[in-house]
Amino acid sequence: MDNSKIESAISATLEPTGFELVDLRMASHNGKPLLQVFVDREQGGVNLDDCGSLSSKIGACLDMNDFYANGYFLEVSSPGIDRVIKKEKDFKRFTGKQVKVRLKRPVNGARVYYGAIDGFENGQLTLSGGVKFNLEDIDEARLHPADDEILKGK
Repeated sequence: MDNSKIESAISATLEPTGFELVDLRMASHNGKPLLQVFVDREQGGVNLDDCGSLSSKIGACLDMNDFYANGYFLEVSSPGIDRVIKKEKDFKRFTGKQVKVRLKRPVNGARVYYGAIDGFENGQLTLSGGVKFNLEDIDEARLHPADDEILKGK
């Protein structure tokens, strides 16, 4: 199955709703495909009612495009407080926030770095301390809030 076609279809379905696709994961559950869709919006976040409504829309999109003729399981949820960051606009949106960056290959002997996002330009992430990574070298970047931020609900 081509993930990019599914991502494009889901993104197009979400566009008029004010939500956006943050991440898409595929797995298997009881022998059927399990599609985990993580959605967000810049203002207001995501609640349980949103997930239910979006699940119906995304399910209809998957069915209409006949992506899974033999059935599937669908989970729609918020990306959580440790959300994945993949897109340039999100790196810019979360400038100043703490992140955990896992690289595809070690740089200076390490594959995992922690720091605040200082900026993102020309496909390159800059963390506090001036450490820079090209987007294509990043395996995964996630928000990494401090305990006091979690307790305050920030």
